[in-house]
Amino acid sequence: MADSALLKPQTTSNSPAAGLSPYGPVTTMLWGVCGVVLILWGLRLWGYGTITNISTLPAVGLVAWGLVLLLWHGQSAQDSRMTRGILVVTLILAVVGLMVWSYAQIITIPAYGTDELAFDQYAAQLWLHGVNPYGRSMAAAFHLFQVSPNGYTWTLDGKAVTLLSYPAQSFLIYIPFMVLGWTTQVGAGINVIAWAAGLLILFWGLPQPIRPLAIILTSLSVYISYAVGGVTDALFVPFLILAARAWDQYPLKRGWATIWSPLWFGLAMGIKQTPWIIWPFLVFGIAAEGQRLRGTWAEGVRPAIRYGLISTVVFLIPNIPFLVASPGLWLRGILAPLLSSTVPDGQGLITLSLFLHVGGGSLLAYTLLSMVVLLGLWVVYMVTYPRFKSWVFIAPSIALFVATRSFGSYLVMLVPAAVMAWVTTQHGPAGSWRRPEKWTLGSVALITIAALAAALGTPSPLTMSLVGVHTTGQLATVDQVVTTVTNRTNRSIHPHFTADMSGTFTAFWTRIAGPTTLRPHQTADYTLAAPNFYAQPALSGGFQMVAFTAGTKTISHTATYLPTTWHVALVPDAINHPVPYGSPVTLRAQILNRMDQPVHVSGTPIYLGQIVYAQRGLQYGEAIINGSNAGATPVSATTNAQGQAQFVVRDVHSEIDPVFFEANLVNNQDYYPYGYSQIVPVRFGTRGGTS
Repeated sequence: MADSALLKPQTTSNSPAAGLSPYGPVTTMLWGVCGVVLILWGLRLWGYGTITNISTLPAVGLVAWGLVLLLWHGQSAQDSRMTRGILVVTLILAVVGLMVWSYAQIITIPAYGTDELAFDQYAAQLWLHGVNPYGRSMAAAFHLFQVSPNGYTWTLDGKAVTLLSYPAQSFLIYIPFMVLGWTTQVGAGINVIAWAAGLLILFWGLPQPIRPLAIILTSLSVYISYAVGGVTDALFVPFLILAARAWDQYPLKRGWATIWSPLWFGLAMGIKQTPWIIWPFLVFGIAAEGQRLRGTWAEGVRPAIRYGLISTVVFLIPNIPFLVASPGLWLRGILAPLLSSTVPDGQGLITLSLFLHVGGGSLLAYTLLSMVVLLGLWVVYMVTYPRFKSWVFIAPSIALFVATRSFGSYLVMLVPAAVMAWVTTQHGPAGSWRRPEKWTLGSVALITIAALAAALGTPSPLTMSLVGVHTTGQLATVDQVVTTVTNRTNRSIHPHFTADMSGTFTAFWTRIAGPTTLRPHQTADYTLAAPNFYAQPALSGGFQMVAFTAGTKTISHTATYLPTTWHVALVPDAINHPVPYGSPVTLRAQILNRMDQPVHVSGTPIYLGQIVYAQRGLQYGEAIINGSNAGATPVSATTNAQGQAQFVVRDVHSEIDPVFFEANLVNNQDYYPYGYSQIVPVRFGTRGGTS
């Protein structure tokens, strides 16, 4: 086994790292970064002191220890006992930071963020009651775990996915904990525990000089947010890290040692489908390593077959009860992510069609592209082996990047295992390219480019434009739209509509008016209504309306609609003392753009409203605004050349509760209010200045 030369000790007097660390500048840098990471953990916890007191002490300890690491940064690494002690303390504090921060997140927002987490825990509950979860509707999990409709998975025809879509170990892993009595937030809790286990395993498996890398990597915001937010990929990460460690040495294993790596890999496959795609790369790599170590392919294939069989059996064992009870339902469930017509989504190549409106006329072309990329990677990997040996645990991320559903978790959750593999396996030679390798790489590249052109070059079948919006007024959301749709194709189309808010597809909107079927080259107006509050876009941000077709699998959309780029600010933004009733208070309203710069536009009306938020409910305010009648609201004033409007408010008597003032603009075309200012409360007291 050979580590990268960059990570080997550098202790000569001529080394630039001499006197700093026997492991060179890499170790010194990692210790420094690790110190910063612990300080960041402390800062994350600092804001939760009033929510949970248990966060205060860890916050102080993490910041203090982070400063210690910044001062030390590996200078005493030659003292192995001291180094081990510092490593252990750092590791413990990082795990404590993760656990306390996750606890604070859960008690702040206990609702499950994804349907997959809710389905898994609900499936475990069903199984404990003797009910086979495969084939059974998981819809009850939505309200049991307070999953927002924006967290559902939708099909192209607007239906929510309600079937369990993962192998059995995805929910069986909860069973022991639930039997012991842990039933509240068990899904989120096990997710976080699994991520902490991944941190510990990666830390243990890396060479000591770079062990701080495990803490740095697993503390990144994207990972901890996924873990506590309900992305269940965290469950397979520890098993995959274990399987990745020194995987190329497997052909040399004997006896019980031959079980462990495929055991871990089989357990990873039993939780989610992502590790499945690694399996052919890994099995071939083991066969090739066996051939290299033993001299013949016949000798090399034996350990590969053993690895493949053990991992497959380990995968199947937890699934046997469900496979025997109803093989069709079980197979339909575990293959659902591959076969179901779900809406495209994610942070990969599909964003070009979702946001830049490139392609979209064939989602099947994206699926074909991902298959071409995956197969091409495998062919190149085999023909050039061991040149791209480090691809084994990261190749699926490359293929999933071009799939119709390419969530960020697909792209980054394999990285910890890939890091483990990279530093614990021998790297392949980097010699000149042989002719077969060049031909293979060129052929795969040409086929991939052709598939890419088909995915990005097929235009959307519909032309869509927003021609009207209806809002909820002071709630500042859009609850209804009118969009003009033209069918540009020679076939009839059955569109299903939804809204895209910053990459989140809402529940599909209700068609109030407009034809069910749009004939070839027909143009029609559709009036669409948001089905629930979660589906209503906020006026403070942009959105686009999207149309999917289930049969032909296409996506079309309007241009991004920005309801407002202006808003109002009130000056002063706070009145920090009681105002005697009858005394005037001047509020200046300034129009600002999205960068909070003043907009110099005259003659624009600004509206100032008043309300009393009393303990028992809303009450009308009785203040006088710009000499209007007492209690009149809203009252308008037009802007001067600087984009400012002035309001003078006073009250005719003292108030028990403060009067809250808020200013806004009104759209000239659709007449909806927007651009609300901050709220300024004014407490009108007696003439002596007190209530």
